[in-house]
Amino acid sequence: MPYLSRLLDSKITDSSDRVIGRLRDVLIAPKSGEYVPVKFLVVQPKLKKQLIYIPYEYVEVFSHEEVSLKRLFKNIPQDKQPAKHDVLLRKNVLDQQIVDMSGARVVRVNDLKIGNFDGNMCVIGVDVSFKGLLRRIGLEWLDFFDWMEVHLIDWRQAQPVHRSLKLDVVAKSLSRLHPADLANIIEDLSFNRGSGLVKSMDSKAAAHVLREIDPHLRKILVKYIGPQQSADILSHMSNDEVVDLMKMLPRAEAKLYLKHLKDGRIQKVQKLIAYDDDTAGGLMSMDYVAVKPDWTVKEARDEVKKMSPKIGSILYVYVLDDEGRFCGIVSLRWLLITSLSEKIKELMKECPLHSTLRVEQTIEEIVPIMTKYDLYTAAVLDKNKKMVGIVTIDDVMRHLVPNA
Repeated sequence: MPYLSRLLDSKITDSSDRVIGRLRDVLIAPKSGEYVPVKFLVVQPKLKKQLIYIPYEYVEVFSHEEVSLKRLFKNIPQDKQPAKHDVLLRKNVLDQQIVDMSGARVVRVNDLKIGNFDGNMCVIGVDVSFKGLLRRIGLEWLDFFDWMEVHLIDWRQAQPVHRSLKLDVVAKSLSRLHPADLANIIEDLSFNRGSGLVKSMDSKAAAHVLREIDPHLRKILVKYIGPQQSADILSHMSNDEVVDLMKMLPRAEAKLYLKHLKDGRIQKVQKLIAYDDDTAGGLMSMDYVAVKPDWTVKEARDEVKKMSPKIGSILYVYVLDDEGRFCGIVSLRWLLITSLSEKIKELMKECPLHSTLRVEQTIEEIVPIMTKYDLYTAAVLDKNKKMVGIVTIDDVMRHLVPNA
């Protein structure tokens, strides 16, 4: 199976063995997740500057040793222009960034392997190895002991990110990756391609990815996307995530973004913005499930169902009295295994006040409390013991290791 680097600039002969020109490029019509046949050879005719496109169906031999045609050159139909979404392998793919779907990483294309698949000559693999680069520049002989390995990525697992390809198709293919892997990919791409990829995602997927991206890049991406388009993305982010983002923007710009949020959310976000970043108030989320002591398990379950679309994960429901004062917690596990008629106050686990947090406590005070009481989440109370939010262990880790 030939490599593209060994085919390019080869002499092309017709059925009379006359040299009609040289191979300058190879054209395909890419389809996501498929091997696609070679569509045209891009040929530079002898003594002419204008390139011509010879349909691959007229090719007799396509190998390192020979590139020849089945007919006389004058009897072969030629096209002058490729179709809109066709891709030139030399011009559009070699040396470009691609996403390796199997490894969830961005790599550079050093060479391409072409071979027979189901009777068609197709692009089979992407060579991302150093040996592929040496082959490209004609220095493969430097590996005279043949110690270097060829690292091929299956073409079906590679997603070129290029302006000639539809980014929405790429985004759809990448959607099966974990948001953290997608975030790493976007961070590795050039800014224009990374931001284009985010813009092409649906708003929910974009929100999941943005929360995993480096905070400084997240700020730039959101500014690039703009307030109006960002509004849909922000609607899928929790209040504390929106707050983190708004704090990174100049106050005037933050107001433009907040203007697109629903009224109820604006008030919560503005309240959270007032707290310092390294305090419980600055770390907390105001999204949690609150129930009353006299509610039944059925009523509590119904509340969980109602609130779950707005909350990323639920471990506990928080029991508050009529004044909003914190009484205790009930784990989701107990809600699932207990009779529907049971009262919440019978299941409630009372928590000592020193296992809860105050809004003004710093991260240095928060970590020992959550560690001592083995807390995944901690209730945050104001001076009147009213519950105002929760701090999760994820919030703490993101603050301590922001670039992880």
